[in-house]
Formats: sequence, C-alpha cells, structure tokens
Amino acid sequence: MFTKIIDKNISLKLKDYQDNEAFFQLIDSSRDHLSSYMVWVKSVQSVGDVEKATRQHLLEYVNKQALHCLILYKGEIAGSISLQDINWSTRSGEIGYWLGPDFTGLGIMTKAVSTLLDYAFMERDLHKVEIWAAEDNQKSRNIPKRLGFTQEGIRRDDEYINGKYLTMVIYGLLKDEWQRMESNTKKV
Repeated sequence: MFTKIIDKNISLKLKDYQDNEAFFQLIDSSRDHLSSYMVWVKSVQSVGDVEKATRQHLLEYVNKQALHCLILYKGEIAGSISLQDINWSTRSGEIGYWLGPDFTGLGIMTKAVSTLLDYAFMERDLHKVEIWAAEDNQKSRNIPKRLGFTQEGIRRDDEYINGKYLTMVIYGLLKDEWQRMESNTKKV
C-alpha cells in the first residue's frame, strides 16, 4: 500500500475502500467550495459513487496509469491529490488536487505536491509533470508557481462548469528542473 509521510502532521495514502465514507463526507461538506472548479463534484452523490471511483482508481494504480491519494492532516482526511493521465511513451503525467475549506492556507498542498513530484520524478522516472488550474483560481495557480513550474499555455474556455466556461492555465515542470531546485534547496 502506498503511503508517504511528509511531516508530523501531513501524509499521503493510497485511497482505498475503508476511506470511502469519510472521503464522501468531506466531499459532501465541501460542495460549495469545490463546485466552482471541479466538474466531478455534481456526480458524487453517495458513498456508492465514491466506491465506484475508488475501484477505478485502484485499477489505474495497479496498471501504472495513475496514483490517487488522500491527503491526511493530523490523521484526518483533508483532501486528495493525484498523479494521473500518465503517458509512458512521453513519460509525462498531470497532478490534480483539492482540499476541504477547513484545510486551506496551512501550506498542506504545497508540501503534498512537492512530495508527489519527488515520487513522479524519482520513483516513476517521469520526464515531465503538468498542473492545470482555472485562470481565476489564484490559490490553485500559486502552487505550481511556488514550486518552480513554467506557465506553458492557456486553453481558453476549456471546461464548462455551472453554466460558465473556465479558461485553464497549463504549467509544466521537467525532471531536470526539479532536480536542480531540490539540490539548490539542500545546499541552503
């Protein structure tokens, strides 16, 4: 089972069936917070919906297509993070993430994304990782900026959520860029 301890308060763990009820409760209590940017929120209406997604996510993990993790903060489910859409021919993938509203602003997501980048580049030997964020979601856009990603493009009116189109900003980071940043950080 995949787990990564980040610090004394934060860890990642592979999403599994025993987490479905608590994970659904977090999604359900975070609907207003999430529904502006996450199209999938409307389709999750029961624990059964979470169970179906968990089954698919575990299959993707076994087939090395994705890694879907829960973010735990002080032992409580705070959100989720995924390395997904892994393309082995280009050795690339995409990181997606969200936190419940009670867990934002604590530095949790920056540490979680950093840990998943280490996994993607060092353990899976990916060459490139992307993060896509809605143009007006500044909190989400700050994560790749903080971690040294390069803004590579914009996809205008790329997603349609709640009756409006969202423009997505695409950020990319290459393995050698991450390694340089990590070695510079360790020298300080």
